[in-house]
Amino acid sequence: MFEIAICDDSAEDRIQLIEQIWKNIEDHDKIRIHEYESGACLLTALKKIRFSIIFLDVQMKGMDGEETALKLREFDNNVILVFYTGFAEPSPRSFEVQPYRYIMKNMPDQVMGRYIQDSLNKMIEFGQAPLLTANMNREKLFLKADDIVYIEKYKKSTRVYISENVMCIYGVENDDKGETPVIRIPDKLENIYEKLKCYGFGYPHDSYIINFKYLIYCTSKILKLKDVGNTFQIARSKATEFNKLKEEFMLSKYRKGDYDGK
Repeated sequence: MFEIAICDDSAEDRIQLIEQIWKNIEDHDKIRIHEYESGACLLTALKKIRFSIIFLDVQMKGMDGEETALKLREFDNNVILVFYTGFAEPSPRSFEVQPYRYIMKNMPDQVMGRYIQDSLNKMIEFGQAPLLTANMNREKLFLKADDIVYIEKYKKSTRVYISENVMCIYGVENDDKGETPVIRIPDKLENIYEKLKCYGFGYPHDSYIINFKYLIYCTSKILKLKDVGNTFQIARSKATEFNKLKEEFMLSKYRKGDYDGK
């Protein structure tokens, strides 16, 4: 099930967008649309629902869309974000939150439909990533690719590090010593990489694979991931393929729209 959020303080504009979504998705039974009239309501819902895509108005009363998006990214760095606005042009601040598209409400229906279709296709593409079965304290976790920050070799298997918001959703808590429980996937790192490399993962070193969605800093030799204290080395033998996949991911993530007014 794809959970779609629409946050806009105009009921009329929400209706218009919902109509466009219904027109541009084939299987209506696989989506559920949630409406919110303020950024505060959306942020509250984020604590309980893992959204597949969020359509967010920029100009709203109270907390505007850009401020809402900044707070949203503190909690969920991976959800597909689409700005849906009447008159506000994209600003440098708006791109800090990595929107996939910037849709103007006054676009011709044909162009808007194309943008919405593209956004929904991206949602479906992300939804096709495999689920990985992990073990934690004798319990099983079924992790989506987006849940994972990185995976490292650990003893005879692998250890998974998930994002902080996913820990909240799964109810993962630190033990009495303040340490996070070990989450393991009983498979070789290279096998896991083969499953995930088409879904935004890179293999910079024999000891770990990383999720490009959490990448915040990268040079030719080291990289840093969001909310992870240590840095990661990029092995010379892995650099060519790693940089190729990183470039492909960035081009896909920041690909410009083709609004031509037609």
